[in-house]
Amino acid sequence: MEILTLILKVCAILGLFALMFLPLHDVTAWDDDSWYARFTVSALATVVWVGFILFLPGYWVVYAVLAAVLLLFGLFHPSLRNLLPFWRWALALRHRIKGDSPEFVVERVLALRPIEDATTDFKGVRDYTAAYSGYEDGEAMLDFTCQISGVTDDFVEKKAAEGLGAMGAEVCKVEHLGPGHWLLHFWKTEPKNPLDDSIEIKASDLSDWDGKTVTYGLTESGEPAKLSYAQTSGIVVGGVPGAGKSAGATLLTLPLLASPKASVAIFDGKGGMDWHWAERSASLYNTDCDLDLETATDQLEQLAQRCVEDLKSHPWSDSDPDFWHAGATALHPFHLVVIDECQTLFDTTGRSKEDKALVERCKRAVATIVRKGRSAGWCVMLLTQKPTADSIPTNIRDNCVVRFALRVTTREAAEAVLGSIPDGDPKPTEIPSTRRGGAVVQAEDGHTQSVRFAYLPVTEAAKALESSTLETVVHGLEE
Repeated sequence: MEILTLILKVCAILGLFALMFLPLHDVTAWDDDSWYARFTVSALATVVWVGFILFLPGYWVVYAVLAAVLLLFGLFHPSLRNLLPFWRWALALRHRIKGDSPEFVVERVLALRPIEDATTDFKGVRDYTAAYSGYEDGEAMLDFTCQISGVTDDFVEKKAAEGLGAMGAEVCKVEHLGPGHWLLHFWKTEPKNPLDDSIEIKASDLSDWDGKTVTYGLTESGEPAKLSYAQTSGIVVGGVPGAGKSAGATLLTLPLLASPKASVAIFDGKGGMDWHWAERSASLYNTDCDLDLETATDQLEQLAQRCVEDLKSHPWSDSDPDFWHAGATALHPFHLVVIDECQTLFDTTGRSKEDKALVERCKRAVATIVRKGRSAGWCVMLLTQKPTADSIPTNIRDNCVVRFALRVTTREAAEAVLGSIPDGDPKPTEIPSTRRGGAVVQAEDGHTQSVRFAYLPVTEAAKALESSTLETVVHGLEE
């Protein structure tokens, strides 16, 4: 009988040691190796304490005195508290109970936690606000705001990536919402990217242009991707052949071509049939840029002069010099100048001395519209399948506040379109070749966003323009 009792006591001690880890295995996995070591020491100490109680049950006073001494000295040497029974287990249980709280996620994933004997980068200071939503449809989100020095974009991204196991997640994404403010997304499985599905639309899906905004596709979050022409004097679109540049340009320009509130001039450097669908609706249509550079130069200079005159005289208002305060009308339309394959007008490689002089005049004319057109209701859209500094002069690109980079294969090509790309932002070199029409758009704040252009067949584009009748134009003039 005594042997059986002994065996039961030994089994109880071993079982206690195992059970201390089982309900807390997720908690220990969330912490660093030193925390896990302290937990193990505490578990072993607990087993020793229970062993003494089981085998020497009559020494309660001694046990109480010893516990009091450890607790007292633990005030000066916190690591001694790990020798108390159940000490570390009780601390871990506290976090386990609040496992779905924002404090738990922040403390365990981002390491901003005041643990009594742990040295952290931030001395255990808890100076943050957070809101957490647990996994819904496979996604968990942590809205985190912290102004502690050292909590940077790089720090949060690094900790979020290291915390994938802690969150039981496979993928994470960090959104920069503002200074010291982030939204962390965690997914248990790789989420399906909505941009991987092609988006084909018909002419009947298009709505009339409202004088400012064009909807051209979808963002990575599944929201409609929109471009506002208001206060925008320059747009750059670049990408390798076959990336979907022409299809994207169709969506950006068609609503304007169909509207009496816009005037669109088209220079097609390729000289093919890509823009034939828009020929009858364009206010100026030139497909001989490369063959007749002089005519194209004269036309661009005339447009630049008109832009300057509009800026000086602001014919849309006697008192307001900003076109966009009144908005586009049929009487005073918004002017868009589209230059496809702009390298035919900007690149001087292999040209004669006379042609180089014409190229410089083209650059000056375009630069004038981009610099001065913002308040005058003028905008230039530059498109190229050869994204280099020769194709898009940097002094022009840097004044274009909206830039679309479709798939490119080199960092140099990406920077030729977008300029410098902030760390952690989507890059056009990462766009899969199967995502035709996929692009990275950079707005005025310098950050990039992944989008995908919808695809509208040119036959549908032509159909949409044919529906713009004389009655529509007259109605616009009467507004």
